[in-house]
Amino acid sequence: MPVQPNFDWEQDDDEVVIRVTIKGFRADAIDVFISDLYVKVNAHPTYLLTLDLSHGIVLEKSTFRLDLPKIKITLPKRERGLIWETLVLDAKLTPAQELTDRRAASLSRAETLYNMKLDTRERQKEVEKKRMFSEQWELEKAQRRDIEARVAQEKANVAHGLEVFETEMRTKALQRAANPAQLATAAMGAVTSGALFDASTGGVGVRTTVTKTVPIDFTPKLTAMPQRSRGDEEYYRRSRYKPVSVTDAPMFWKDKADTLYKQRNWKGACDALSESIKRDGSFLNCVANRAACWLHMHEYVKCIEDCDLAINMLQNTPAADTTQDRYKYMLAKLHVRRGAAYAWNDQLLEARDEYRVAVAYVGSDDVGLRDEIVRDLDAIEIAMTHEQQGDEQRDPASSGSSVVVPGRSSRYSDEELRVVEASRRYMHGNYAGAVEEYRTALTINPFCVKARNNLTAALLQQGLFREAYQEAEKVIDFCKEVASALTHPGAQNAPPVDSDDEDDGAEGSGGGDDSMVRMRQEAAAVLREKSGHVYYLLKAYVRSAAALCGLKKYREALEFFELALKISPYDDDLRDDANRVLEKVRFNTLVSSASMSSSGGGRGGGGGDVAAKGAAAA
Repeated sequence: MPVQPNFDWEQDDDEVVIRVTIKGFRADAIDVFISDLYVKVNAHPTYLLTLDLSHGIVLEKSTFRLDLPKIKITLPKRERGLIWETLVLDAKLTPAQELTDRRAASLSRAETLYNMKLDTRERQKEVEKKRMFSEQWELEKAQRRDIEARVAQEKANVAHGLEVFETEMRTKALQRAANPAQLATAAMGAVTSGALFDASTGGVGVRTTVTKTVPIDFTPKLTAMPQRSRGDEEYYRRSRYKPVSVTDAPMFWKDKADTLYKQRNWKGACDALSESIKRDGSFLNCVANRAACWLHMHEYVKCIEDCDLAINMLQNTPAADTTQDRYKYMLAKLHVRRGAAYAWNDQLLEARDEYRVAVAYVGSDDVGLRDEIVRDLDAIEIAMTHEQQGDEQRDPASSGSSVVVPGRSSRYSDEELRVVEASRRYMHGNYAGAVEEYRTALTINPFCVKARNNLTAALLQQGLFREAYQEAEKVIDFCKEVASALTHPGAQNAPPVDSDDEDDGAEGSGGGDDSMVRMRQEAAAVLREKSGHVYYLLKAYVRSAAALCGLKKYREALEFFELALKISPYDDDLRDDANRVLEKVRFNTLVSSASMSSSGGGRGGGGGDVAAKGAAAA
């Protein structure tokens, strides 16, 4: 409980001066509040001084000065010449209710005066703003008049000069027309004397030049060095692989593969890229380019595998190694290649999903690429519709199915058709219908992570935050092995392990380091094998955070945002959302601290603390 600090007071005919002694506090930690009948000095949580003045004062002229450890409070008397017998009212002689009402009325008058000062200040600001705007406008008009005058003067000068020039030219023309014989004689004399061609007389003479060939010897190039792009060179500089010769460098094989690819030699380009990947397994561009070669060679399964690996490597790339635009472009390209492989492999449902993801990653500026992807997506959906309509004609009994998708293709299970119908309803804004279809699909297959993740999104759209958070928790629990692997330091950036790496680790490390390396390699293997789960886990983290924000549990939501940023540190939009939640947490913390301070302020009450801070700020 706070104690009352030492103070004394003195008076004359015009004012009362109170001196308070508070030790061990800085000036910004002391609040002083003054009203016409009440004075309060608060140094939370140690000291508290409250004075119910026996007579009124002039609040507008009252001041205080902090000269720690002394605080001087000057209070002009409302009734000048009146000598106060006591500084404060006697609490024993004044009823408690009357004292409380007197203090509340004084606080109300102080707050009214403070608000009037604020209004007056705002009005003065508006007047000053208008005055400055008017002066600036007059200044700009004066400058404009000055510029226009200068332009007019220059225009007049140029017109005058042009008029003088035209007059001189007309005069010369008239002179030549008046004496044609004299002009012809002068011209013939100049030709005869050679004045027009003789350099010694100031004319234009004919120059003679001597041409000489100077041989230039360049430094001979003994070996053919590979060409490097800016991004590849920077990556190669940081590569852990140390080539023993030029032909052993990963970049040498990549450049060779680029040349073969331009020649449409898909097999040779694929072999060259494999050689580059063999030397540096974390070379992202080589893995992505080899997926394109597999697609041209109709090796669709291998193309899908390389796309999975490249997407996982790209998602685990540190934010400092790439840019947002390049990251989105690479993801769009990889999803298009994987979607094309699915389509050619007759997996239209998966192909359609890949193309939809690719459209989401294409930038708004790249209209041409977006149009191409949308055109291919439309073709895939048309093919799916035709295939399902053909199956419906072959299987009339399927027309009574509750699934809205026409027909029932033998290629797709009931669960897949439910997910397709749920996605269609979600895209058209029918979130309740989408939730119903997703729940039906989960009844058929409770382990369909895609359906459960999409169910979370549909629940969020309906504002069912608690149910959405419960569904997201189930996804996180399903992907707990991947979540555990992500906690190992360096697991996301660890390259594939070969025999040479294992030998190097055994020679250069101790027993404890071998254990850490082995754990990191095991975690990296889990991430490579279950790269799709990393994507599901990222979505689950973000949607859990969104659901918790809807439930106003911002601190817990911030924890999920931090987990998502560990997976995707390059996502600027995700980081902006996390920063907004962090600001919300800080604001709530400040509000809670202020509420606790006002509730523990003593007999003065919470409103007195708030008013005191306002008066001190004024």
